[in-house]
Amino acid sequence: MYNQSKSVLLSLVLFTMAGCSMSRAVNKTLSPPADTKWVNIEVKNPSQYTKPFPLEVRYISYECKKKRISGFDGSVITEPSYNVIGIPMQQESGDIWKAKVAMTGGGSCKWTLSAVNLGIEYIDATHLGKDLVPGTAVGVSLAFDNDASRNGQYRIVTGDLNLSPKYYPYIIEWRLLSNENELTLLGEKDFLSYRVIDVDNILFEPLLDERKIIRYIEPEKKIDGVYSKIIYPDGSIAPERTLFPDFNKVDKMKVEK
Repeated sequence: MYNQSKSVLLSLVLFTMAGCSMSRAVNKTLSPPADTKWVNIEVKNPSQYTKPFPLEVRYISYECKKKRISGFDGSVITEPSYNVIGIPMQQESGDIWKAKVAMTGGGSCKWTLSAVNLGIEYIDATHLGKDLVPGTAVGVSLAFDNDASRNGQYRIVTGDLNLSPKYYPYIIEWRLLSNENELTLLGEKDFLSYRVIDVDNILFEPLLDERKIIRYIEPEKKIDGVYSKIIYPDGSIAPERTLFPDFNKVDKMKVEK
């Protein structure tokens, strides 16, 4: 079941800067006009143990601006309003899931599409260990305007976007603060970033190879000189103090079919 606390919805919310709001409540009602352009999004689910999470969509309004007091110098800052919503994906046939998003959200605030997050996550982890629980999601962050892409490095793409990133199961064994062991997904990046222009269709077709399992194991006690271990699918161990697995190393490893 989709767990919002594990989603990347936070990455959308973070665009709204911290501060004390001085504005009235913004009308976040969406009413796409009849002539709006729709973006079709399709996700091909790679496994019976994974599932696409609901689209995380952010609209922006320059019509209904808000004011806040800066936490740095007390000055008044005027900025656009944001409207973050979730759009469930619908299973069409077999492993194909689809949804569509209006470029123009309309409404009294004249909402326009700014950003979309999409992707997959494990919904069942016990096939790789009876004590495992699903971990965080992976996928793609799409910026539809300059506002959404201003705080990061986004690859610019014009026209339809077809993506087939690779992922491998990544087991994290927590021992210091929790006894919960998570099964998440290791990719080249947790979320790929694209600035899309004139796009009509987006296809996300992730590839999942469960023959290569990576493990991160915390020490049972916090002891000087004792560090967490990262164990690769071939049994090799990453150098001490390595924080993240080397995706390229895993990707190049040969495994028996």
